[in-house]
Amino acid sequence: MAPQDAVPLKLSLAVVWFSLFCDYTLLTIAVPIFPQLGKSDFATGILFSTKAMLQVLSAPVVARYIDAFNLEPLVLGLAVEAVSTLTFAFTDNYAWWCCARAISGIASSCIISSGFLHIQRRYRDDNEGMGVAMSIVTTGIISGVTFGPPIGGLLFDIHHSVPFFFLILLIGVAMAGVIVLQRRLEASGALNSITAGPVGTLADFREKLKGLMMDKHITVTLLALFCANAAISCLEATFGNYMEDQFGFTVGQVGMLYVIGAVPSVIGSKIAGPLGNKYMRWKVVMAGLLIQGGFYALGPKTNFGVEIISLIMLGLGMGLVDGAAPALLGQRSEAAHGGTGVVYTLNTMAVQVGFVFGPIVGSGIMELYGFAVMSVILGAFMCLVAPLMLINRGMEKEVEKKKEGDKMSLRGSAEKL
Repeated sequence: MAPQDAVPLKLSLAVVWFSLFCDYTLLTIAVPIFPQLGKSDFATGILFSTKAMLQVLSAPVVARYIDAFNLEPLVLGLAVEAVSTLTFAFTDNYAWWCCARAISGIASSCIISSGFLHIQRRYRDDNEGMGVAMSIVTTGIISGVTFGPPIGGLLFDIHHSVPFFFLILLIGVAMAGVIVLQRRLEASGALNSITAGPVGTLADFREKLKGLMMDKHITVTLLALFCANAAISCLEATFGNYMEDQFGFTVGQVGMLYVIGAVPSVIGSKIAGPLGNKYMRWKVVMAGLLIQGGFYALGPKTNFGVEIISLIMLGLGMGLVDGAAPALLGQRSEAAHGGTGVVYTLNTMAVQVGFVFGPIVGSGIMELYGFAVMSVILGAFMCLVAPLMLINRGMEKEVEKKKEGDKMSLRGSAEKL
């Protein structure tokens, strides 16, 4: 038995899943809470975007070092998020919340890059297994996104600090899980086979980053992630205020509405792996964008039934995009870029740039033209972007050619021996 096989893959999946769940629960637990500060729609949008801004700014630093580490960045990120959550629990000052939101962005950059890279390394020789595994751990992200708002809304009704103390407890459990996994990997000797080695030179990093950014398959997938998450983050920043104004909902009721999108989101993310293996991952991403865009624009928004249908299908579309895209990026990274984890930092940047622009642009459009017009504009934009995924049509053939080339090389080496 290889050292890596001595540590169950299920343990890695569970630890990474729960870490991502905590990260994105912290991101969205404040969706029904931030509007209670009494700030304008634009100021609330800025507060939502602060995390994403710092995450984008810190991502290049994380990318520079991520390949040289295994789970250490994951532990560090969770520890920083615990500090951030304590700040939310003990104050309701807007400036302090902006600061806490910002440092959680730095932590999230570490968590996502380290988590996805760990899964890629453990499934290095199993492309289909990696696709399924990536979609499974992505359900942690989706679950955090969708369950964060109802958790925040319901617990906030008890006391404004309760949701954050609850989250600190979850983060503590996640940190314990990561430490246990790290020790088991060390004890089995598996770290020697899944950790890349020392930090490379800055010139090497620049070359690696340039290669990824010049790869059309990488960039179009990153664009899809940006659009999908910009749309969702815009909804998170505006939906609460709209439902309170239009239908008279309370904070707790707004939070509970997000449960409606939870089940289809998790289902979409879970089935994205098997669907991607069977029908090609780029098709799953494109379908997810079209579903999100079409049901984002669905109206009339004054009809509560339409809002419910839109939430359900938006959840499904988001699950498909976020469930298939990481495996698509990992597949391309292994085939053309040496399996570098920098691709997951770019994944994080694309998602978080979406979370920067989504709330700001969306809340700005909403203030000028209203929620319905904003929804149509963003939905139409996503539908226009979706066909760009056709660029990835030839990617699977390139991967198969590489596999054949590797087999030929191995045969040649064996014959020489």
